[in-house]
Amino acid sequence: MKRLLASLVIAAASEAAAAEPFWGADLVQPVNVIDGTDDRDSLVALGPSLGLSPEEIDRIRTVSGYVGCLSPSPSLGSGALYLTDNQILTAGHIFFEPSGTRRTKCFFKNQAVASEKIDLLVDGDNARFGAAPPKPGSNNDYAIVRLAAPVPGGEPFPVEEGAPVRSGDALIVVTSHPAGMAREVDNSIPVVQPCKIRRVPKSSAATSFYRSDCDATGSSSGGMHLSRVGGRLVFRGITITTGPWRDEKFFGAPYDEKAGSVTTALGTDAAILAAGKELAGGEF
Repeated sequence: MKRLLASLVIAAASEAAAAEPFWGADLVQPVNVIDGTDDRDSLVALGPSLGLSPEEIDRIRTVSGYVGCLSPSPSLGSGALYLTDNQILTAGHIFFEPSGTRRTKCFFKNQAVASEKIDLLVDGDNARFGAAPPKPGSNNDYAIVRLAAPVPGGEPFPVEEGAPVRSGDALIVVTSHPAGMAREVDNSIPVVQPCKIRRVPKSSAATSFYRSDCDATGSSSGGMHLSRVGGRLVFRGITITTGPWRDEKFFGAPYDEKAGSVTTALGTDAAILAAGKELAGGEF
């Protein structure tokens, strides 16, 4: 992981260190693996067994990738195009120092074969944060941010408003390059895993959320959750928090919300969808 961080910062100052864990621990943490082994692998290697066509694999690589900032301190997470080809959805805490100071020099870098690194516009006119700063892992820990230019060929996966998520729904979770994986994956290729929604609580906040058995680390923040509805892939949510990854007894532990062997995602509907449409302006 240190080699990854060094190479990303050196590469035209385009990427940087892993996004902060949710409880202020060190940047790189052991993975929170739920229900047995670490299921994550390269999109290219694992995608076909998940039912992804070559066209869908290419589309995922075009619309998803690294989201990071370089100053005052580096951060790195995952994100994906949302609603349009010139705005992304990701975790809000990537854009803030632990002190609450707004980070700058932020970017999106997709993982297409011909990768594009594009600046993010994080000012008030071009970004919508659930809170500024958000409490990491909370219902308001999201950011929708405009790109300085559209992603060439970027076709975001749609939000299916008419079909809410349900317990038991199969997910394909896409992250740029989480730390601590069991398998080695090339930094230029997205990481995917199959997992399921385990519970959809009734939200008391403006956003929706659900619990899953997806494996995660701090640098998984903002990872895109896809699911099939009527045969087509739709954008269901983003990874926002996971359980206590420092305790080895949780590595491979059965799904257990009370014990912390659980990963939580924010839904792409409700307040997030409203904010995304508002930022997109005339396109919606």
